[in-house]
Amino acid sequence: MPDGTRELRVVVTVPDHDAAVRFYRDVLGLRQEASFVDDNGGRATLLHAGRSTLEVGDEAHATAIDDVEVGRRTAGPVRLAFEVVDDAAAVAERLTVAGGRPVAPPVRTPWDSVNARLEGPGGQQLTVYANDIYLGERHRLDGPVVLAEPDAGWGRAAEEFLHDIREALGVEALVAEHVGSTAVPGLPAKPVLDLVVGVRDPADEATYVPGLEALGYRLHIREPEWHEHRFLVRSHPVVQVHVFAAGSTEIDRMVAFRDHLRRDIRDRDLYLRTKRDLASRTWAYVQDYADAKSDVVEEILRRATAGGVESLGGCTVLVTGPDDAAGWPPARDLAARLGLPLLSYGRVREALGEGLAAYGPESAHPAEQAMVQVLVGLAADVGGAVVELPGAPDDQLLGNARTARVVEVSRTRGRSIGGVGAGWPVLELDASKPLDVGSLAHQVRQAAGMT
Repeated sequence: MPDGTRELRVVVTVPDHDAAVRFYRDVLGLRQEASFVDDNGGRATLLHAGRSTLEVGDEAHATAIDDVEVGRRTAGPVRLAFEVVDDAAAVAERLTVAGGRPVAPPVRTPWDSVNARLEGPGGQQLTVYANDIYLGERHRLDGPVVLAEPDAGWGRAAEEFLHDIREALGVEALVAEHVGSTAVPGLPAKPVLDLVVGVRDPADEATYVPGLEALGYRLHIREPEWHEHRFLVRSHPVVQVHVFAAGSTEIDRMVAFRDHLRRDIRDRDLYLRTKRDLASRTWAYVQDYADAKSDVVEEILRRATAGGVESLGGCTVLVTGPDDAAGWPPARDLAARLGLPLLSYGRVREALGEGLAAYGPESAHPAEQAMVQVLVGLAADVGGAVVELPGAPDDQLLGNARTARVVEVSRTRGRSIGGVGAGWPVLELDASKPLDVGSLAHQVRQAAGMT
C-alpha cells in the first residue's frame, strides 16, 4: 500500500474571487486558512472545509444521485458536497440570497438526509446536506473551551466505568478502552472521559444500548454512514462512549493516538499548544473546536502509525470448538497475521497416537487435560501464541501459567471458555458468513488491548 495523501484540496476557478469567498466563507461558514497573490496578480484563498473525502463514482451512480436530488441528470464530472451543521434548507436559502442559483428544492433522501442542490459561483454545482444524527438537544457553547489541569483520578475513574460497561455488556464488549486527552497522563483536557467500545454490530442497538442505558448513558448521536458510529453520554461526571464495530479503523486511530502521546513528549507538547491556542477562541459548539484540531491530529497520527504492524507478543489467542481433534486451516494464517507461533492440539494428539480418546465438556481424559495445560503453558513460555483447541475446556484447566493477555476465538457460537467471568474477550465466529482472516486478526488485536 502507498503511504497515501495528506490533504484533499479542491481547486475552483471563478470569475469573481471576492464574491466567491464571501459565498463560501461568510455564508456557508468555511474557515479561512490563507490568502495569497500570484506573481501575475492572480488571487486565491484557502478555506478549511472540515473532514475531506473523495467520492469516486461511475455514470450510473451520478445519474442515481441526480435523480434523487434534482429529478434529472444535471451535474458535470465534479460536484461539491458540503455536510452542514444547520438545517440544509436554511443554508440553501442563505446561499441563494448570496448569489447561488437553486437547481432543485431541498429533498429528503432515501438515506434520510436532507439535500439541497445549487449552482454556486462560476456555475459550480454543489449539494448542501444535513444528516439528522442528533437524537437530543445539541447544546451551544458560544464561548471558549475550558481546559482543566491533568488529574490522576481521570484514569482511575475511567477504569471503573469501563469495568461497569464490561459487566453490563458481557461478551458484546469486544473492545473497551479509555481514549482521548484524559487518557494521557500529564495532558490538560476538558474534564470529560472519552471511552471507545467495540461491538459485533453497532446497527444492532438492542444488543448494547439497553445495557448502557441501565448505567445512566443515553444515546445522543447515530451516524450509520460514518463507521456505524453511535455516541452515548452520561452526566455527573460527564462520560462519553463512542461505539464502533470491533475491528473498525476508528478504534485503531483512537488507541494509536493515545499511545503515541503517552510516549512522545514532542508530539504531546505540539498537541497541547494546539489545544490551548484553539481553546482560547470562541466556538459555537464544542465539536467545532474538535474539528479545528483535525489537521494536527492527522499529522500526529501519521507519525504514530509509521512503524507498521507489530507482533502481538505477550498474548495467547485460544481458538476453541467444535468437539473434534481436526485442525482448523485458517489458524495458521491467523497466527502469521498476528506474528505468533501456532500450537495445535491436533498435532500433539497425533504425535501421541490415536489411543487417546477425544475429551468432552463432561468427561475429559486426564492425558488430554494435561495436553491443554501444556499447550497453554508453552504459549506463556514463548511469549504468546495461537493455541488451537478442540471443544471448550473448562477455564480451570488453563491454570495460572497463561499469559497476562488472552483472547478467545470461538468457532461455535454460544459456547466458549471465556467471557466476563473468565476475564478475557471472546470473538464468536458466524459459520453462516464467509471468514475474513485479515478482519479477524484485526479484531483480535483490538480485543487484546483491553485484556
